[in-house]
Amino acid sequence: MTAKRLRVLLVETSDTDAQKTIAKLNASGYTVDHHRVCDALGMQSSLFDATFDVILCSDDPGGFGGLEALKLLQQLELDIPFLLLARDLREETIIRTMQEGVDDYILKGSLNRLVPSIEHNLREARIRAEHRSAQLELIENQTRMHAFIADLPGMAYQILLHKDGRVSFPYVSEGCQALLGLEPQELIADAQLFASMLHPDDFASHQQSMQTSAQNKTFWNWEGRILTLPSNEIKWINLRCSPRQTFEGVQWEGIMLNITQSKTAEAELNQSQEQLRELSSHIQDVREQERVAIAREVHDDLGSLLTATKLDIAWLIGRLKDQTELAAKAKMIEELVDKCVRSASTISRNLRPSALDTFGLVAAIENEANEFSQRTGVTCVFDNMDDGITVSPHVAITLFRIFQEALANITKHAAATRVSISVINRAECVDLMVHDNGRGIRDADRAKPRSFGLRGIFERVAHFGGDVKLESALGNGTKLTVCIPHEQKDKPSSLLASDSQQALFP
Repeated sequence: MTAKRLRVLLVETSDTDAQKTIAKLNASGYTVDHHRVCDALGMQSSLFDATFDVILCSDDPGGFGGLEALKLLQQLELDIPFLLLARDLREETIIRTMQEGVDDYILKGSLNRLVPSIEHNLREARIRAEHRSAQLELIENQTRMHAFIADLPGMAYQILLHKDGRVSFPYVSEGCQALLGLEPQELIADAQLFASMLHPDDFASHQQSMQTSAQNKTFWNWEGRILTLPSNEIKWINLRCSPRQTFEGVQWEGIMLNITQSKTAEAELNQSQEQLRELSSHIQDVREQERVAIAREVHDDLGSLLTATKLDIAWLIGRLKDQTELAAKAKMIEELVDKCVRSASTISRNLRPSALDTFGLVAAIENEANEFSQRTGVTCVFDNMDDGITVSPHVAITLFRIFQEALANITKHAAATRVSISVINRAECVDLMVHDNGRGIRDADRAKPRSFGLRGIFERVAHFGGDVKLESALGNGTKLTVCIPHEQKDKPSSLLASDSQQALFP
């Protein structure tokens, strides 16, 4: 068995007593590393130069030691077990020395208690050292925690919902003053101060979220407004905390943050987006008006001129029967005029589909689909077409332009052979569905910087308070579903007359 090492500072003037003491320790199984001193200077120098497990100090009259040595140790503020070795066993002497701070009093004539006393005091010293270490670590952690809490952009707190329904704040950090305008002690003393600051419109949601968290023991995350004193300034706060059951009720520990700036930025962003949406709607209004005006001019003015020209050419051909060459030339001019008439009709129809105004949305979509099928060879199938659908003019032109954009995307990208189309008039909204069997749309295609077609669909439908669903898988086609409510949440910035409708796409 390995001998235990013991570092001893021996304060002893007697050589004989010193040898007996060391011999006793060696006989008890210790490997003793000792240093002997005889005066205060030697003791102080030794304590500075080395580390000792125990101090064994003689208390003989006439020499250095006893309480004088103890006071020196106490002045150095060192926690080392200090045992007196003396020949005086008077009770009053033992009591006096123990009261001064001596750890034990050992009779020199009988050292049987020496080793047990040393071991006992070494354990006590180790316990005290561990306690001091734990206290220092606790203080360090508390300091670190207080510094962390002080740097938080809000208020750390504990909130307790008592079993009788009362609410209290067992702990509130210094951030209370900056956030709520209250001193922590004020809120701790009267929790109703916080309840009175809650905005009337947000009070119910705060209470409900608290009860839900308390009942389900779920994380409590609430956003709302408070009215700070004394000016009733509105602040947005975010309350985040975790619940735990205690003997008194449900207690949360968490943090309360000031999110006024982010809420203000969010509101400004929403307002900016709404303004952009209104601007986009206005631009579409203007473009559709221009389309209608151009279509009318092409149909009425240019169409009339071409018709008159065709009649004049027909009259001229009748007068040139005997002049074969001139008659043939006039016939060629007549054919060119016919082509111009057809082109003008096509341009007018593309600018403003007459079927939309004359026969309604469903007929216009069916006619557009048939022309698309003839032009591209892609089969169009009408799955569910509600012929009796009636929508406002601005909704009709929007849905029609969305349909045109969907067909344009199919032509450019889908490589489809079949398109299914449905228009359903539901109680709350109108549904338009276009489903092709093409190659599908990749996420990268949707994120292209100049992918304005799909973005235009989403923005325009959002302006009407509707929804857009785009479902696609590579090799399995694309399904576009648009739903626009009959009563729009956001009315267009201007409603055009029946001959001047909005358009979404050029």
